[in-house]
Amino acid sequence: MTGCNELKKGDILICEDCGLEITVSKSCGCGEGEGSCSDQGFSCCGEEMKKK
Repeated sequence: MTGCNELKKGDILICEDCGLEITVSKSCGCGEGEGSCSDQGFSCCGEEMKKK
């Protein structure tokens, strides 16, 4: 799972099913750990989005 803490400005996430792409325009400022947004991934079409 690619959490927001792993993404940096300019990174691109892509849905391998429909081709949707999301470009990161600002890095996340949260820390790691349980309850932070870093422990949640990004999904589309029911599948995890991957870094391009």
